[in-house]
Amino acid sequence: MISLLSIPSVNIRRLAVVMALGHMSFAAVGQCFDCAIDPGCFGGTYPVLCPSAMPDATVGDYYEESATFHLPPIVVDPGSGLTVDFLSMTVMTVEGLPAGLVFTPNILSGEYYPIQGDDYGCAVVCGTPLESGSFSVDLTVEVVASAFGVEETVFEFFSLPFTVHTPELEDPENLVFDTDTLSGFAPLHVSCTSLYDGPMVMHTWDYGNGNGSIEPHPTAIYGQPGTYELSLTAEVVQLQMTSFHWNVVGNGWNQDIDDVFGDPDLYFVLSGPQGPFYTSPTVENSFSMSLGNLSVVILNEQTHHIDFYDRDVITGDDWLGGWSFTPCGQANWPIQGDNQGELQLSNVVVESVTGMDIVTVLDMPDGLSGQEVANVPGMDLAPSTGRRPVALPIRCAHDVNGDHRLTVDDVLRLLDASEDAEACVLQIVQELNKLRLKP
Repeated sequence: MISLLSIPSVNIRRLAVVMALGHMSFAAVGQCFDCAIDPGCFGGTYPVLCPSAMPDATVGDYYEESATFHLPPIVVDPGSGLTVDFLSMTVMTVEGLPAGLVFTPNILSGEYYPIQGDDYGCAVVCGTPLESGSFSVDLTVEVVASAFGVEETVFEFFSLPFTVHTPELEDPENLVFDTDTLSGFAPLHVSCTSLYDGPMVMHTWDYGNGNGSIEPHPTAIYGQPGTYELSLTAEVVQLQMTSFHWNVVGNGWNQDIDDVFGDPDLYFVLSGPQGPFYTSPTVENSFSMSLGNLSVVILNEQTHHIDFYDRDVITGDDWLGGWSFTPCGQANWPIQGDNQGELQLSNVVVESVTGMDIVTVLDMPDGLSGQEVANVPGMDLAPSTGRRPVALPIRCAHDVNGDHRLTVDDVLRLLDASEDAEACVLQIVQELNKLRLKP
């Protein structure tokens, strides 16, 4: 039943506008700010997108970039010189951005009508990317144009490369988590912070002492002296619709002239909280549809709606009904009503990273547990505690007493402060009841 009307000498497909700013869907709208139209983006009588490519991003760094597209209502075909009316452009599906980034056009539906004044538009990509690598952002647009009084609708597919880099940190072996300290006296409490955070990130901590956690920011407790390997594996998970099966049960499609030539031509439109964001391929002349190997990102715990259609070229598409669902994790959802079937939602791991650090736990030397430390000739009692100070050769900025000595309380205070422990207390050893700091 589907046929596109051909217009001699005019390739309307060339008029498709490449609004290639990708993400999983329009529904995945985050806290993006409004985009700003660049008035310098002007293509004359032909559509243009500015810039030609999105800037690169870095894992863990907030990203926000805008793009402007110019959609002239009257388009001159550069090959033939003929003019056509640019009636509409609709972004049907936008997929492929890494997890953590979202795409927001200034018209949330993705529908632009240049002939009615939508000659400019813009979009913003924002968020914090959680996976690195090279990506192919895939975009599907529907273009409706008219020449010689005849309209033609075409679907075009475009790709835009987009790179997310791994950050360059001082410790290249651990790009996954931070800690407030990595050494100290037992019992040692280490506060851990995952650099991969969010509702769709799964954490597996191994403290190296037989304990662990699945929380994003746990506290590891080490009760015994020793050296421990602290590690975190973070998996970035997306909830995706991976398969879709649909059978038409009710009527609604066989009521116009298009429908006398065969069975319905099925497709569906999936909408999220902000409107439509995915249009399926069309299955022609059939009462059923079965799609597999899908990767359509779904927002967990957000209401989604599916509209079912029979595509008609002459009289307009027939609406075959609708169905709403609110996902809560991966599951198989039965489609009910005039349309029956099932869609499968799966948790798909899109990035898995592991980081490791070494935790050194020291035994509490004599004197630090409340006993009097060994007397060091020439040193006075510490007035604040009544205990004798410990001889400490110091070569760093934390010389509390000004005479290259630290009291026991000073040592404990420094060990409790992460910046001091990082900068100065790199190694502590016990030697003849004396503590020596080796910067």
